[in-house]
Amino acid sequence: MEFWCYGSGSTSFLLLSMLLSTAVAASPVASSKDIQAYNSYDSLPRLISPVGSVVRSVVIPGWGQIHARNYVSGSFSFLATTGLLVGGLVSHRSFRQIYDNEYAPVAKVNSKSPAALSIYGSVNQVYKIRQFFLLTAAGVWAYSIVDSYVAANLRNAKSKSQVLLRDATKIEKLSLEIKPDRISFRTQLEF
Repeated sequence: MEFWCYGSGSTSFLLLSMLLSTAVAASPVASSKDIQAYNSYDSLPRLISPVGSVVRSVVIPGWGQIHARNYVSGSFSFLATTGLLVGGLVSHRSFRQIYDNEYAPVAKVNSKSPAALSIYGSVNQVYKIRQFFLLTAAGVWAYSIVDSYVAANLRNAKSKSQVLLRDATKIEKLSLEIKPDRISFRTQLEF
């Protein structure tokens, strides 16, 4: 739809004002179906709380990432942390078994004997493996916490940009052209 006005500057401004107010008054009233579609969660994406994602990842590694819809990273964080904690538990049991059953009885007699030092070497290796598993699990868990915060913010930015693009396409349908001899206003109405 296109409107043309001819006349002086003040007359054109007055006519344009009247035209815009008439267009607003004559615009179609949105039906309840349109209002429901606009208010639905599909048309307006739900924003994700970064703090909520962090709290979820503190409780269970990867949960905050999954909440932020970063499923691959969340699954990796959960499985890696769980696997590393299980590895740490198994190596801790092995460490306690070797220490209590083999090293402690020999070390009580003489902690500097060659047999005690040999057993201490194997106990120390198992202890280092246990520490590796537990510290790596803590690192993956910390990564999960930080990544859940970042993933929530990125998801929110993406959602906001989609809304912005949708609104920009609606605004692009409006045009106003002011020339010395005429004023034109165009809009595309959707019913």
